[in-house]
Amino acid sequence: MEHKSIHIIKQSIKLFAKKGFSSTSVQEIANESGISKGAFYLHFKSKDALLLEIFNYYFERIQNKIDEIQSLDLDARTKFIKQMQITFEEVAEHREFIIMQIREQTIPFNENIDEFLKKTRFNSYIFYKRHLLAIYGREVESIIWEISLLLQGIFKGFMDLIIIENAKLDFEALSEAMLRRTDYIVDGFKQNGDHPVITEEVMSQVIPKDYYQYELDEVIQTLSDLKERTSGEIKDTITVLLDELQKNDPRPAIIKGMLSNLEETKDHQGIASQIRTYFQL
Repeated sequence: MEHKSIHIIKQSIKLFAKKGFSSTSVQEIANESGISKGAFYLHFKSKDALLLEIFNYYFERIQNKIDEIQSLDLDARTKFIKQMQITFEEVAEHREFIIMQIREQTIPFNENIDEFLKKTRFNSYIFYKRHLLAIYGREVESIIWEISLLLQGIFKGFMDLIIIENAKLDFEALSEAMLRRTDYIVDGFKQNGDHPVITEEVMSQVIPKDYYQYELDEVIQTLSDLKERTSGEIKDTITVLLDELQKNDPRPAIIKGMLSNLEETKDHQGIASQIRTYFQL
């Protein structure tokens, strides 16, 4: 995204949080951004289009920070705690803007917004599942979806306290406590031999089969574009990585080795972290 577009997004967030989405005009956004009204439309087709880009900006901002943590040399449990902490911090930082959205119910219904909301929901479902599998192992595979949804419910409960009640919480301690609560749930399933209500079959009705492939296709396309702009050893690394990612059964050791090569260059660390998150490496 262009620097000027990001500047407009940041200024509009301030205005929307202060005045509300409906009460803020394009002219006011332009004035606050130091541009003409005509220049605004060079970056965004409409105020609704701007709102969608704000959502995308938030999503990518959080996702980038989550990916950065994923690339750190930490155990799965510590990574997940830090990633939850980051999410809490981001929500708290932009609390007023989120409240405005809740109060005004200003999200306009259109195909792009609908697709974005579905993407974030599916991403959240899969994020929790992958990370909890990385923490607890394959022995919880049969109950993983129910554990994931229960933890998301706990997360949303604390989110309400932060957003609606403006509760001041220690986000690191909160994230650690949430995972301990999850330990209790996992132990309860193991000790009681209980059967989950939410199974793979249930979730297959919710998440389209092609969503997982769509997510991987985006990564492959980004790598392919990157390959065209590079040369030498980096290009060779990307070639090997692309070949591996497109196999029916990608080998984690090969992927990790190629990602280590990519991460030596700062410009390639983002895509490397994204792949690590996808494969939980």
